[in-house]
Amino acid sequence: MDAVLACCAHGGSCDMETTKSPFVSIIIPTYNGGQKLESTLGTCLKIRGIRFEILLIDDGSTDGTPDRIEKRFPAVKLVRLTTNSGSGARGRNIGLDMATGTYVKFLDHDDLIQPKGFKIECQEALQSDADIVISRWGVARINEAGLFDQLDRRVFSPPDPNRLVEAILLGEPTPYTAAALYKRSLILGEKWDANQTMIDDFDWFCRMAIKDCKVVRVGSISYFWRLHSDSFQGRGHHNATIYQDLMFARFSVYEKLEQQLRACHRMNPLREQLLAKRYYQILRCLARFDQANCDRLLEKIYCLDPYFVVDSTCEPDTWALWLIRRVGLSNFLVAYGRLRRLGDVFSPSSDRKRSGPTGSQTA
Repeated sequence: MDAVLACCAHGGSCDMETTKSPFVSIIIPTYNGGQKLESTLGTCLKIRGIRFEILLIDDGSTDGTPDRIEKRFPAVKLVRLTTNSGSGARGRNIGLDMATGTYVKFLDHDDLIQPKGFKIECQEALQSDADIVISRWGVARINEAGLFDQLDRRVFSPPDPNRLVEAILLGEPTPYTAAALYKRSLILGEKWDANQTMIDDFDWFCRMAIKDCKVVRVGSISYFWRLHSDSFQGRGHHNATIYQDLMFARFSVYEKLEQQLRACHRMNPLREQLLAKRYYQILRCLARFDQANCDRLLEKIYCLDPYFVVDSTCEPDTWALWLIRRVGLSNFLVAYGRLRRLGDVFSPSSDRKRSGPTGSQTA
């Protein structure tokens, strides 16, 4: 099948623009996707004017998802895996090996693609011959009835393509899984990290951001990321173990980014200072659980920036900033690690709920 026009799956008419629009491979890993996956595929079926294929990699679903998809969406290329890997990375890697498109779009099984925005993204890719096209994206919470909560709906804009690394190191919103379109020739040989079960999309984008390639951005919204009770982010309530694992995952991504920047001679003093602040915020989170790794991380911070000083750009809690200035960072971390009942913006959400103070996670 040279190309799959998803509208053909339902017998619709096809608006082919084969001479103007790039051919895109849409890769979707799924596990027990159920109705959320079906609605995701439903948004893909509304795409017009773009030749594309859908590669669906089922990661050992136990709820009958692959059988239903095979029956309802016969144009979808379905791959059934017999065992679950616990990560969407394996499915994306398999899909990438199978892809035939000039460009690749990665979707999660609960994302909602925006057909008009997706088409604009593809048109920009063709016109500019870009290696990566980044777009705006939305986040919306799904209520118990499965509908958008209009009061909890946000839209994010991607950073300037000329400062992607700085945006990452400043903790600015960066494109999630589906907010970028990649030229397949750029990512041949690249693999999603199956060990990153929590933030494999962040790890992937960090690696893409340092490539020597042409990146453009468009003002359209390419997809909505759904928050719901079945998703890790949608639950919004993490116990200490999950929180600690998340901090270690973030540390490993930043450490890998540091190594890659040095390897390609793109590290500079500003990036070292920004990276030190990222490490500090992870350090603050881990101080409640792992003093040994705190010492290692603190040493790493001062290696990056020998004159590192904690200020309001990396420490949002005024009481902590006040205390650090009086007793020193090392002494503060020891004391903070013992005050487990004291919740702040660096605490697991379970601690914050119990203790009272709230805030957004900044690490």
